[in-house]
Amino acid sequence: MKQILKNVKVSEIPKIIAQLGLSGEQEVNLTIEEASENLLAIMDRVGKKAQDKGLTEAQLTELLADES
Repeated sequence: MKQILKNVKVSEIPKIIAQLGLSGEQEVNLTIEEASENLLAIMDRVGKKAQDKGLTEAQLTELLADES
């Protein structure tokens, strides 16, 4: 079986292993790369979280309005 997981927090690894049904005695190969996001990916993630919390397009426009 080959399973590729991306952007996993280190603290979530034991939970994910259990969810995959792997036993403590089973051997696997593990490759770890530090995740890096580009600016657009970060902005997309932040925007999605804001929408999930109820931020509307009108509220965003009001927040970004130039008040000078």
